[in-house]
Amino acid sequence: MDELPHVSLSGTAHECGVIHGETFANEIRQNVSVYLDRFAHHGVDEQTVREQAARFLPRIDEWNPDYAQELRGIAVGSGVSEVEITLLNVRYEVLYAAYADENTGVDGCTSFGLLPEATADTHTYVGQNWDWAEPIADTLIVTEHCREQGPDHLAVTEAGIVGGKMGVNEHGVGLVVNGLVSPNDGDDPFRKPFHVRCWEVLEAERFDNALEPVVASPHACSSNFVIGHADGEVIDVEASPDRTGYVYPRNGVLTHANHFITDGFESRMERQLPDTLYRARRLQRTLDQHSGDLDAESIESGLSDHFGRPSSICRHVNEDAHPQERTQTNASIIIDLTDQTLRVTCGPPCENTYSTYRVGGVT
Repeated sequence: MDELPHVSLSGTAHECGVIHGETFANEIRQNVSVYLDRFAHHGVDEQTVREQAARFLPRIDEWNPDYAQELRGIAVGSGVSEVEITLLNVRYEVLYAAYADENTGVDGCTSFGLLPEATADTHTYVGQNWDWAEPIADTLIVTEHCREQGPDHLAVTEAGIVGGKMGVNEHGVGLVVNGLVSPNDGDDPFRKPFHVRCWEVLEAERFDNALEPVVASPHACSSNFVIGHADGEVIDVEASPDRTGYVYPRNGVLTHANHFITDGFESRMERQLPDTLYRARRLQRTLDQHSGDLDAESIESGLSDHFGRPSSICRHVNEDAHPQERTQTNASIIIDLTDQTLRVTCGPPCENTYSTYRVGGVT
């Protein structure tokens, strides 16, 4: 595969959205189609999905007006309706509310954080393999935000989604994420959406400001956030609708997959992805072996691990699965928070090279 498409967004929030929409109009339409097909496969009709998405937009205006303005700009630039753009931006919440059982089919992923004492260059890192629906590989993009207000930041996201899921800003704040499942997911979907929280983390100038969007208000659905800072701090926040839990690096290394590891949660993702039980532990062992001397080669090696293939850290399509349920590693991301660089593959890391992007320009 080629490298991910990259776009620089500048001006007001609305102007950034218009650029995003104009640049990736075809990919946005494809992304909407992919998710509508996926919902339909699970028995959720299109009208219901659209009605629920429409109810979110006025709430997003209240939670984060800039996010709402950029969302509307994407709609204007792409010619796709505001409801469909909103659907992409609240797909987690719609998905969890629609699927009351554990078969949500949410994102997989294996993530990590590294403190300076663990790395050869004494830099702080976060990163992950992002595992999700196979067709989404064609709609992944890298955005560079240079807005009139707020810090510049780089992020990997899906076409049509504001901000980004995995990224780093000019203050050295970085984020990677994992899907989780617990019993009360979706019971109250109209809470601040997952993607709005990711945006707010990447808008933070200080580390406490980066944690606040994740810990200060109840969540609609379970998710995991690995948040780091260039000055040598990484904290993993496990969130469910009822509570949050915290995981800290051990000997400078932290890893996480798709099940809760702090006490007090009823974890359910492993019922659909039992491989979560070994992916993070294998990555932890691999990184621990090189702790104090971790470099690009050793990190990439850990992210390319094929134990349990296709259900491995470097995930590959299970050809026996239904086409709507096939997943793979669509991107492997390594973020140097010290240098404010983002290295990313387009597809599984075992088959693709990493391209490097830096806050302030492509390298």
